[in-house]
Amino acid sequence: MNWIRVISLLIIVWLTTALQKHPNTNNPENYANDRVRSDLRELKNALNSMQLLEHEVDATQFLQTYKEIRSAYKRIETYVVFRYPYLDKAINGGPVPSIETEVVVLHKSDPHGLQVIEELLVEETPELAQVNEEIEFILSRCAVLEDAFEHIPIQNWEILEAGHLALTRIMTLSLSGFDSPGFLLGLEDSRTVLASLRSDLQGFKGYAVKEFQKVDSRIGIALEKLSEPTSFVDFDFYTFFREVLIPMQSELRELHLATGFERFSEVNPSDRSIGEGAHLFAPDYLDPYYTMRGMDHTFSEKQIELGRQLFFDPVMSINYQRSCASCHKPDLAYTDGLPKSLALDFKGTVDRNAPTLINSAFQKSFFWDMRSADLNDQILHVLNSEKELDLKEEELIRRLKGSPEYVEHFNSAFPAFENAITRSTIKSALEVYIRSLTALNSRFDRNIRSEVDDFTRQEQLGFNLFMGKGACATCHFSPIFNGYVPPHYTETEGEIIGATKTAVGAEPDTDLGMYERFGRSYPDAEYIKGMFKTPTLRNIALTAPYMHNGAFRNLEEVIDFYNEGGALGRGANWPQQTLASDSLGLSTIEKQALIAFLNTLTDTVGTGQRPFKLPDLKDPKHANRPFGGAY
Repeated sequence: MNWIRVISLLIIVWLTTALQKHPNTNNPENYANDRVRSDLRELKNALNSMQLLEHEVDATQFLQTYKEIRSAYKRIETYVVFRYPYLDKAINGGPVPSIETEVVVLHKSDPHGLQVIEELLVEETPELAQVNEEIEFILSRCAVLEDAFEHIPIQNWEILEAGHLALTRIMTLSLSGFDSPGFLLGLEDSRTVLASLRSDLQGFKGYAVKEFQKVDSRIGIALEKLSEPTSFVDFDFYTFFREVLIPMQSELRELHLATGFERFSEVNPSDRSIGEGAHLFAPDYLDPYYTMRGMDHTFSEKQIELGRQLFFDPVMSINYQRSCASCHKPDLAYTDGLPKSLALDFKGTVDRNAPTLINSAFQKSFFWDMRSADLNDQILHVLNSEKELDLKEEELIRRLKGSPEYVEHFNSAFPAFENAITRSTIKSALEVYIRSLTALNSRFDRNIRSEVDDFTRQEQLGFNLFMGKGACATCHFSPIFNGYVPPHYTETEGEIIGATKTAVGAEPDTDLGMYERFGRSYPDAEYIKGMFKTPTLRNIALTAPYMHNGAFRNLEEVIDFYNEGGALGRGANWPQQTLASDSLGLSTIEKQALIAFLNTLTDTVGTGQRPFKLPDLKDPKHANRPFGGAY
């Protein structure tokens, strides 16, 4: 958690009371603050009630009390998530330890909160002592929340911004099963959040009648759909997203603009991963430059074009035979089609499969083992790697300075530099080029945004399975379908799925992922054996073979692996596996539908442009070096 940002937000929220554009009479914030304080008291009462339950009480009573706790928390969740995400994570985070890395130091935090209680209650004989420990933990966080909301009341602009964020959270965490993996209460949770939001929005009717009525009507439709008698796994997520939630999120943005209340960017000067998009699947919903190092994220088209030239130029390698494009080919969505890429000079292979670079800007950790915290640093690793490019920066700078064309390109791209060809400018050019490789207009995107209507029934079923029965969306979060964690998108998750040596075997691969780098820095590091970053599923139809070791040749093998519960489900001794080991019970028809949906995530438009030519070099023997590398 970035405490500076949290403190900054709190100070600014406090100060912006004086900035409101409307008089204080009849402000929506008055109702919202009263309601949140009341629901906080309800939450504490429900928690205390569960503490009083005894072993002999029927399991139904435990579940009912737990639902009352969840309902009370869900009624205030919108503002807790928006303001205090670290408290939300403590109260309702995932039921597995969280991992933070710092250079070669590993920090492991045990899980707490509602999802831990839920896992305990799923058991036939829940450990009440552990349940009570979690209740005490949550109560201590409730005390912090009470103090925070008392001293820094919710502002009108926050209701609108927090509501917009809440819809993203519903689509990514509540309606994916992530929030309630044991009892699958996502439909009930979403209904509670939306009902509370609807109440809080009533005060904005006088500011923008037409826009308010559109949002209010849409929420009414949502509440009706969520109240229909259907199970979580049978819910029609596709239609609900397309016809209800995505339009609602856009309409809420319109209401916000019509009221004249401040936007987040006007109140808080800090960087934010969320861009200007009206809804979760808008191409500009996330900012591809958010994770750039430093505060200055300005760049130019000349810098992008220079980065493109460097990317395809074998001048980047010690032997003038390899380029970045050797392992990241545009025709294969910037992968290379190999289980593991060829090593320099054909000396075996590199350690892992080459991931796609399209949309790679949307993550906070790089490499399969997440060892690099930013893209700039990742570029240097590849340049220096003996198996990849094996070139020292000093030699690369010498080569580029010997080319009049490169000198001209660097001077034009970085005019503020007296000596434009430096380690910093080389990495910056490559970084902004890679960040430009965004493609978020697949058939799925156009359909879910209602721009076209050509999704087949099989593809719709596939998306519904992805969100529900298949539990895919609990790790592959929208809109990038990777481990970029919603709703704030400030961290990237890894998982231990027990990826096996072969597609059909049970023996886990010997590559231990994150453990290889961090295993010696923490006593409990055994937990991260086999942990790898959750990759994007966008363009997955083009990026076979799959997994970090490239052992899975096609999507059929991948789906079978997950359907069987990973290595643990296949009988391997892999206790740290975070993937549920139970079989998903997918039929052949359902597997085919999942693959059909995944195939709709293909979009490489605008990412395949190559340079017209490579700049001449000083040494004529390299004048005809192979474009994109020889291998």
